[in-house]
Amino acid sequence: MSNIRQRGDKWQARVTVDGVTATKSFTRRTDALKWSQHQQVLMERGDYQKAGSLTTLSETIKRYILEVLPTRRGASQEKYILAYWQAAALGSRPLASIKPADVAAERDKRLQEVSSGSVRRYLDSLSGVFSVAIRDWQIASINPVRAIRKPANGRPRERRLMHGELERVIAAASEAPDLPAIITLAVESAMRRSEILGLEWRHIDLSKRLAYLPLTKNGSSRTVPLTTTAVQVLTALPRRIDGKVFQKNGTSLSGAFQRAVQRARKSYEAERLASGASAKELEQDNYLCGLRLHDLRHERISTLVEGGFNLVEAAAVSGHLTMQCLKRYAHIRPEHLIEKLDRMAAGAA
Repeated sequence: MSNIRQRGDKWQARVTVDGVTATKSFTRRTDALKWSQHQQVLMERGDYQKAGSLTTLSETIKRYILEVLPTRRGASQEKYILAYWQAAALGSRPLASIKPADVAAERDKRLQEVSSGSVRRYLDSLSGVFSVAIRDWQIASINPVRAIRKPANGRPRERRLMHGELERVIAAASEAPDLPAIITLAVESAMRRSEILGLEWRHIDLSKRLAYLPLTKNGSSRTVPLTTTAVQVLTALPRRIDGKVFQKNGTSLSGAFQRAVQRARKSYEAERLASGASAKELEQDNYLCGLRLHDLRHERISTLVEGGFNLVEAAAVSGHLTMQCLKRYAHIRPEHLIEKLDRMAAGAA
């Protein structure tokens, strides 16, 4: 089966034979028609490799976004990553022409721009596209991502909030609707960004101080206990018609948080300069530097453990399925350990 449709100023030809699809865009409709007729003959002969070689990575990603991505969790974040691959040099290349060395070169280039953990996520998303193209669409024969070395997982972040940082960021976030509430809720509940943005009022019981998450990152559901501060924040929020608690998407939220941190740092620098600090002293001052939204989840889990929660109890709040994963998030301050040692010593005496 073949069809021709207009997409913007281009004509797209799409041919499907026995579940295998090939697409290509043309400036003129007559060219698209000729190609589709020729392509159908090739595919009916079983020349699938020829069909796949005419489909570019960008075209494959477009189809993946339309047909596969809506069924996946974290679709908005993955769509952002896939947009990178579409815009990259590999995007215009036919699938059959992309070799492991090509992906490795793109990996090394990306490593100069983002963390190794981020590069792993970029490679995982690309690998998912190739896997579907091979298994479901039969328009590719190999997955070049699987043949290359992935960067090692980065060291777990150990960033803890310094005294007064949270208050300064919240104050700097007051210009953005809902952002102060989201920041407070993140540090009070240890919920992930996607979990906070996915909250619905029908799943929140303020009287019992519980928030139900029907589907989390690891595929399971959980109920999050809410602190009195979290309940106060939620109570003060207006109710939306669509039933959702917040309206932001993940990318815009992270960007808004970073801008709030930058404004807070700028204000802090002005205060330090006014009090006589030198430019060199400010350069060596890490206050309000390198702070990410996800660090608030780390902070809450760490304070839970410092406050006496055992790892099983902390995992019940955070949603971690293994203690090994939880340990990457719990960073106990050395000062806390010293205080605990002193209390033990005093008790023994």
